[in-house]
Amino acid sequence: NTGKERKQNLTLGEYLTIAAINRCVAPCSKSKLKRWFEKDWLSTKYDVDTKILNAQTYWNHFQYLDKKILAKIELELGRVVIDKYDLDLDSLFYDPTNFFTFANGSEESKLLQFGHSKENRNGCRLVNYMLLCARESGIPLMHETYAGNVQDANKFKKVPQRISKRLLALNLKLEQITLVFDKGNHSKDAFIAIDKSGLGFIASRRNSTHKDLLSVPREAFTKTVLPTTNKAVEYFKTTGKIYGKERLLYVVLDPKKQKKHVIKFGEKLEKKVGGINVYFKDRLNLKMWSKKEAVEKKLKSMVGRRPFTDVIIVELSGTDGNMTLCVSIDKKARKAHEETLGRTILFTNREDWTPESVIWGYREQYIVEHAFRNMKSPTAIAVRPMYHRTDRSIRAHVFLCVVALLLLSLLRLKLARKSVPTSYDELLSELRSIHALKILTSPKSKPLWKLETIPETASKLVRALNLKSLLAS
Repeated sequence: NTGKERKQNLTLGEYLTIAAINRCVAPCSKSKLKRWFEKDWLSTKYDVDTKILNAQTYWNHFQYLDKKILAKIELELGRVVIDKYDLDLDSLFYDPTNFFTFANGSEESKLLQFGHSKENRNGCRLVNYMLLCARESGIPLMHETYAGNVQDANKFKKVPQRISKRLLALNLKLEQITLVFDKGNHSKDAFIAIDKSGLGFIASRRNSTHKDLLSVPREAFTKTVLPTTNKAVEYFKTTGKIYGKERLLYVVLDPKKQKKHVIKFGEKLEKKVGGINVYFKDRLNLKMWSKKEAVEKKLKSMVGRRPFTDVIIVELSGTDGNMTLCVSIDKKARKAHEETLGRTILFTNREDWTPESVIWGYREQYIVEHAFRNMKSPTAIAVRPMYHRTDRSIRAHVFLCVVALLLLSLLRLKLARKSVPTSYDELLSELRSIHALKILTSPKSKPLWKLETIPETASKLVRALNLKSLLAS
């Protein structure tokens, strides 16, 4: 019950359904929704005056959608999806992100705030939101919209309790579920909550917190191959006390990743050393660079922080006005640093899982990262640009985008289970190439519907989804 009592035109659920489908296929502002709807197949399913599909009507309806109502709707959707699709929910992937807006902000909105933009748009007000996605097709089971100035780890302190509460409401057993998240969400409070809940977890650690593990010799690692991808990796298994408890730790070495990082590090070294030599080639001992103290300060700035301070050797000899500069690389220090590259540190409470399952379980976090990428796509879902200014409208907008992601995820899941795997981009591209023709044989006769010539690549979708049956309904 959203609190809406008057029944006018469409129900609130129907308004939301139309807007969510629009975000799947041709996202536009609410003022342009009428034009899109009139030309879309969806208009044959709703006998309504399209004038009601306007920005003001949606703004009016969004006012019924507060945080509690949205959570209730999302919970009911989750129950239906889990029951109907028999989802694999042994691993769930959590991650937060934000999107920038061009709003000026107001006293009405606590969500629109300046913060750290993950798209490097710190000059714009941001809105944060988080997703909890299932493994299969990245189906979203939970989301939350919050202020753009809230730091990830601070937000995550209370997230495990909320996730546990939602999962229990979905009649799921917490001890059978593993929560996967990255190192940006850590806090002592969060892990106390996870330990109390009985949830399993796999998370990463910052390399700087385990410097001793970065120097573990290569011969101590065990070679293995990851499931699904058959990718070769190496791991070192140990334990360590983290957030008050002894945890299982894995140092994972990806040889290909290490090779890429070594090349990149070498390029940065050459750039720094070359930059220093070029800069002081014609400046040393002249004007302001005749003072040794000034040159030393500049050199320190140009070398930067570790690991470059450990690897780049700067020798400045002589006195003011009569200095010589020699810049070289410490080969031993360089090799020691390069051996630490390509290493990821994971920790978990899943002691009964194989190392391969833990490593691959963490790497599957790309699922929620892809969900964010698809939500920010300008051609489908398009969580931004956003033209709302009040918190209820902003939350409703993000919720619509999450529902759109849910619809597309379920469509991909349905196709995958019929041996027609496809990406979001491929799915939408093929569906957009399928058109229905309305044929009127006479002014009073019932119209006939027929599919236009279907491209060969789209024919699999037509058969798998039985789209021709829609023409007869």
